[in-house]
Amino acid sequence: MARIQKRKYEKIDESEIDLVVQCNDSHEFYERYRELFPTRKKGIDSISKIWKRRSEFVKKQQDLLPVSDSPLGTSQELELLITAQNKVLAELSSVMKEHLKISKEILARLPKSIHTMDEPPNRHGEIKITETKEPIKKTAHEKPSDIMIGS
Repeated sequence: MARIQKRKYEKIDESEIDLVVQCNDSHEFYERYRELFPTRKKGIDSISKIWKRRSEFVKKQQDLLPVSDSPLGTSQELELLITAQNKVLAELSSVMKEHLKISKEILARLPKSIHTMDEPPNRHGEIKITETKEPIKKTAHEKPSDIMIGS
């Protein structure tokens, strides 16, 4: 008996493929599919099979799009990104200048005699803390244990 060759996938229209690519998740796709194609009698299984092939459709669409060799297509995007980056850097610069100004004011109000760690300050009534050294522990020589031979 000859076997009839069955399709692996159902035939999917370009409009369905465009809808799959536009949607972000399966729930959104299902709802929009029902809104756009109310006359089609596909069940949830058929619709979910279309969603499962989403990556395949996205890849095909990326392959079909011509890759422009000229940078004119991306220059506007690049210009917008650089403008946004410059705004952020300008804001950061102004905040850092303000921070520096405040730090200088704080340092100006602090007393001028700041001692370094090497030179301890001379204060009356100061208790000197000396470092306590632990006594050296003597290691006791272990005596060999008595060997008992036979009983």
